This record gives sequence, structure tokens and C-alpha cells, in this order.
Amino acid sequence: MRRLARLGTGALVGVLVLAAAGCGGGDGGGSAAGTTAPATTAAATTAGGAGEDIQLTAQGFKWSTADLQLTAGTSYTVEVRNQDGAEHNFTFEQGDANQDVEAGEDAKVTFTAPTAGTYQFLCKYHPAQMKGTVTVT
Repeated sequence: MRRLARLGTGALVGVLVLAAAGCGGGDGGGSAAGTTAPATTAAATTAGGAGEDIQLTAQGFKWSTADLQLTAGTSYTVEVRNQDGAEHNFTFEQGDANQDVEAGEDAKVTFTAPTAGTYQFLCKYHPAQMKGTVTVT
């Protein structure tokens, strides 16, 4: 009876070890979704999927980048960091994004990238100085 109990315990330990090894993802042949950071630029992530984040800084009445690379149909959240002493705004009409950002504060706006094409984003309060290009593929 003792021998049967040890055999059962050994089998249980073996199953747990195999299950844990399957969750490790250390095989070098790829990774599970969400375990590796997507490639980024100063403006936006360009990997496909949902829920991509973009950090954009307004400073000196300029954007930290003037080029955003997006994927059609992907959801993006833009976090605008306003490091100026004036209110700014992030407007991307084709994505139905329009978010004011008070001086010295941060704000977020979420939208879905439209169909492929080249568009413009801007600050509606300073459009001549603060505008950029959105390229959707």
C-alpha cells in the first residue's frame, strides 16, 4: 500500500512539473501574446492587435514626434503629456479623437485607426505649430 502511495505521489509531481514547464515559454521559438513588448518608435507602437499605447509630449509648442504609424482597425490609446504652460489638444478627426490637455497635465484618448491612408493630427489651439502626419497601413 505504501508503494502505491509513493507511486501516486511521484506521478502527481511529474504532472505538475510538466505543466509548469509548459507555461515557461522559454523555448526561443516565439512567445505567448502579451509577453514581449512590441516594437515602438517615439510616437507609436506599430504592431497589430488591440489596445496599443502611444505617448505624445507637447513641449515648446511642438509635438515630441510629427509622425504616427498605425495599423487599420487597431485600437490605440494616446497619452498626451502637456509640459507647456498653455492648454493643448490632440485632435485626429478620422479616428474621432479630440482631447484637451490642461497646462502641465496628462490626458488620454482612445480611438480605432481608420482605413489605410495618410491623415493629419494637430492641436486645435495651435494648429500651425503643432501638427503631424498619421500613416495608417
